[in-house]
Amino acid sequence: MIRTRTPKRIGLYFVAFFSGLGTMAFEMVLGRALVPYFGGTVYTWGALIAVFLLGMSLGFYAGGRFADRFPRAVHIGVIFFACGILILLTPLFLEQVALALIEEVEDVRYGALTASIVFAFAPALLYAATSPLAVRLALVDMEHSGSVVGTMSALNTVGSIVGTIGTSFLLIPALGSKAIFALLGGLTMATGVATSVIATLYRRKSLTSLSPLAVSFAIGAAVLATAPGTGHAADVRANPLLLREGVVEAVESEYNNIFVIRRGNLLYMNFGYRGSHYVESVYDTKDPAALPATYTRYMVLGTLYPETVERAAFVGLGGGRTASYLIRHFPGLKLEVAELDPEVIRLAKKHFAVQESDRLRIIPEDGRVFLTRSRQKYDIVFLDAYRGPFVPFHLLTREFFELIKKKLKPGGVVVQNVEPTTMLLDSAITTIGAVFRNLDTYEAGGNVVVVAYDGARIPDARLRQKAKLLASRQQFRYDLNKLLDAKASIAVARGAKVLTDDFAPVEMLHTIKRHNEKRS
Repeated sequence: MIRTRTPKRIGLYFVAFFSGLGTMAFEMVLGRALVPYFGGTVYTWGALIAVFLLGMSLGFYAGGRFADRFPRAVHIGVIFFACGILILLTPLFLEQVALALIEEVEDVRYGALTASIVFAFAPALLYAATSPLAVRLALVDMEHSGSVVGTMSALNTVGSIVGTIGTSFLLIPALGSKAIFALLGGLTMATGVATSVIATLYRRKSLTSLSPLAVSFAIGAAVLATAPGTGHAADVRANPLLLREGVVEAVESEYNNIFVIRRGNLLYMNFGYRGSHYVESVYDTKDPAALPATYTRYMVLGTLYPETVERAAFVGLGGGRTASYLIRHFPGLKLEVAELDPEVIRLAKKHFAVQESDRLRIIPEDGRVFLTRSRQKYDIVFLDAYRGPFVPFHLLTREFFELIKKKLKPGGVVVQNVEPTTMLLDSAITTIGAVFRNLDTYEAGGNVVVVAYDGARIPDARLRQKAKLLASRQQFRYDLNKLLDAKASIAVARGAKVLTDDFAPVEMLHTIKRHNEKRS
């Protein structure tokens, strides 16, 4: 009976480990790269996971057939090398393909599915194809086949865990997605070259002992593959009995756990997360014209900046209080609101007196996808889109604000709600400032409202003059001139980073604690 020598067995075990690591690392970083274009929805991740599973299934099958005909370790190296090239090419074409799909495919779900097929299928297939080859080469007798296959499967799974945790916990917060693509692609190609060279030398008996080399290479590759280079409202943590007695309706949607809660004459839309409740909107049923959430009053200040207020876009509906206020006080305004969650839209209409009309359109779509597809130009774009304690990173990046800039009329402005008690404020202001020439910040009842625009700076005297003029034409519930008193200069921390689609470590900016307090 001929037994496989230990060095060769170690090398083949490493192949199984690295195959799992590379597959999951690529899946995580590719998902992160696709979110800015197709949204961070269950459809985007569902499409990506399905395509990876399909690619892996066919890879296991094709790799098994290939292993029976050509059982040589050098072929594992060739497959890894080809896979690495595809990964390196991914960031070069991803943006063009994604934008073309958004333009041509009406249903964003199928756009995400198509993009996943284009970029994920072949690498998933190639990574998977190496496993059957490794198993075939490691098997020398049926007596030990079970332990060999079991060990290979276990190592592949462990590699998958390392790739998932290493990429999501370490690499994504520390490096940009492009750097991760380059690192993973280069590491996969290097693994391919090393595998082919070692296999060739081993076949020629040019190496007397491969154990130290194989172990060192496995440890080095694992280290390289895993080394590192905001919620919307107050955490209420209300009394459970009070919540149970005040719940009007509770819904588990695709994106949120939503609670409509009544306390006296106030109606709250809360998002639940880990036993906490984050207030998304507050509606005074006895005073529908009121804005109980203080910061929303300051967002209206954005209307003082452009020459006209005829068309605006709003990202994030919630209970629709700000949108309803704008429609009520600006008779000529046409407002388009992008809201990802259909259940939020339904509840806003059912409980918060939100009514669509020819002047107020609600689009059930990711805010960035909506703006990318829109053919309109806007006087104002309002941003107030959060999911409970989480900030959608693709709505905070320089590329997103550059997209907004293209959608603004000359003299148009963007109005952003930001929570100031976290490091996110510094990065948010720095990022917006990297795109727009002028920034005004307002202390808004615990939050900060940022108004950004290009062109010449607008003097305070002009803003107050326009506030006085608007007040004489119509009866605002809240005095705009008094709201202007909250204008404040905010010192940004040195070293605050510009967030980009490539690098936006918002998960590391403590964006949950005390985010966007909106208590009446």
